[in-house]
Amino acid sequence: MDSTAPLRRLYRIQTDSHRDTILEGIGTPLRGGRWNARGSPMVYMATTPELCFLEYMVHLKGTPLANLPPLILCEIDVPDNSITFLDIAQLPVGWDDPYVTPPGLPAFAMKQFDYHQTLCLAVASTVVPLSPSRNVLLDPLHRQRSACRIVSIQPYPIDPRLPTAT
Repeated sequence: MDSTAPLRRLYRIQTDSHRDTILEGIGTPLRGGRWNARGSPMVYMATTPELCFLEYMVHLKGTPLANLPPLILCEIDVPDNSITFLDIAQLPVGWDDPYVTPPGLPAFAMKQFDYHQTLCLAVASTVVPLSPSRNVLLDPLHRQRSACRIVSIQPYPIDPRLPTAT
């Protein structure tokens, strides 16, 4: 990575058991996600740790936070010019449905990656759509993926006062 290129710090929360595959997107090809189809790897990150945690929480399907395996917060630097920010107005109708992913959403994301020739897409969160924080989708197969650097990995503490923490 060019040491003079401006970098953007991004965040990812995940289980500690998969710390060796942080930037590979190995889970998403198996299950797919809101922005990627099954069979297509994608790394989901965010511009703030708080958004990462909220996004993680909404996918727990009732699992109490106290029952989770150890979580880690990963700080990742990517070239600032490798992120394409999409405005809410650019997203397809239904992108923000919290319960049903529109069937064309993963294809829309792939078209955006191809059109912009970008490593990362930054999109609004369905959890907090009015927040300036953004989810960031990273294509681990993109040629610029090698320019990403994991800066730190640290245990992610969960405050026991949270409603599902105990």
